[in-house]
Amino acid sequence: MTDLSSNDPVMAELAGDLIQAKMDASKMTHLLRIGTFQMEIAPNEKIDVRAFFNETLDRLISAYGEKLLEIDIKTAQMQSGNMHQ
Repeated sequence: MTDLSSNDPVMAELAGDLIQAKMDASKMTHLLRIGTFQMEIAPNEKIDVRAFFNETLDRLISAYGEKLLEIDIKTAQMQSGNMHQ
């Protein structure tokens, strides 16, 4: 299988840099997973991730209470295959 960038070394290098940047960014995310709820945050010096996740958790508990901790296995299995797509 070939793509358009294979004929142009500059485009090939740019494509490689883009793919590498995406891979590097995916390794550096913060993940909050509770039951079947999942949230991923990319690091940013303007965001206090701990405070953001605590606020998110407080809001989820306020909205769903104990139901937040209930897990539907079928839903959890479907969601686990969709990360980073």
